[in-house]
This record gives sequence, C-alpha cells and structure tokens, in this order.
Amino acid sequence: MTQRQPDPNWIATYDSFFRRDAHQLLAWGYEDARTNINPTLEETEITGFIAEKIDKRFDDPDTPSRFDRYYLGEDKPITGEGRTGKSRRRLDLVIEWSGCKPRPKYVFEAKRLRKQGYPISKYTGEDGLQPFVAGTSYAAQYPEAAMIGYIQSDNYEYWIRELTRKFTESNNGLSIIKELTQVEVIASLPNELVSQHDRSTGSPITVYHILLDCSEISI
Repeated sequence: MTQRQPDPNWIATYDSFFRRDAHQLLAWGYEDARTNINPTLEETEITGFIAEKIDKRFDDPDTPSRFDRYYLGEDKPITGEGRTGKSRRRLDLVIEWSGCKPRPKYVFEAKRLRKQGYPISKYTGEDGLQPFVAGTSYAAQYPEAAMIGYIQSDNYEYWIRELTRKFTESNNGLSIIKELTQVEVIASLPNELVSQHDRSTGSPITVYHILLDCSEISI
C-alpha cells in the first residue's frame, strides 16, 4: 500500500497554531483529570480520564472559540498495516482540526514509565516510538506527532536520562536525524523534549516527548 506523503501546507499549520493548540488540549485534559490519576492505573485508564476531560473542555463556554473546530478521536484504529477488524492496533489520542481538507491530525501515543514492568524500551519500542519512525502506520502522512510518558515511578530527571541513554545506544531502530533537545511548546507542559527521525517513506518526522507525572498525589 502506498503511503501518502505529508502535505507541505500542513507544516505551516502545525508551526503556526496546531501544535500549540493540541498541546493545550492535552494539558487541560491532564490538569482536569489529575486527581483521578495514580501509579496503579493502566495506560488506557489514564488516557480515558484525560480524553473525558478534553471532551468536557470542548463544551465549556469559557474555552476559547478557536477550539470549536477541534475534535478528539480516542483509541483510534490504525490503517495501513494490513490488519483488519479487532487485530488493528489503535492510537491513544488524536486531535483533529476541521479548518481545511484533508483535515490535519495530531497524534499522541502514550506509554507507562515505571521501573518494574514498564522500562524505557517499551516507550521507544515496536508499540511506542518505532512505528512513528517506520512511517508505515503511526502518523505516516503527518510531519509531526507526540509521545506521552506516564511517569509512575521515579521522577522526570530519571526518565529523561533513560530516554537520552536509549537514544545514544547503537542499533536502537530510531533513525535519528536530530537528537533530543529540551523544548517548551506551552508553559503548562514544562518537561518536554523533541527529536527528529528519518522514515522509510523518505520524509522525516518530528516527535515531541511529553512526560506527565502520574504518581500518587500527596494530601
């Protein structure tokens, strides 16, 4: 199956507002769901809480009107892998903008980060970052996407070190063009990095790495 290349017009859309607004929706969802989140939850449960709160923000009269053209697709099935029906893998959160056609989509793929059972290799592996790099399924026709790390043990600094270590390993399968660098898209998501990767389709993909604290809240 021939994969579509990223629309050149989309790149300006991502740079001018789409990236910022998609990040803002994620930040609102996480902020509003934080009291429901704890380190025992599965990835799908955390994502479900965040998605529910994003939906509520869409209906909130105080939400800026520019978000009226945005839509949320949670647990969206992936096309282009040759899988059908229930065997199709699913993306965690997809933000769609209806201001043009074809509609650009901002894809977020989430993974738990915990020393016991959920190491950094799962975040960067075949069900995490690697499908973005392969360019055959995850966000294949989009110029950028994002990974979310749900931190359930240790802290930001530990997992940033772990991610950096994984990026420096040989044969990591990540086809790195630009190494990890710190970035701030919006102030309310301060623990973020960005990297760029080559894809088998010939077009690079920029990936934002967002780390969210999912530890127990101290009362």
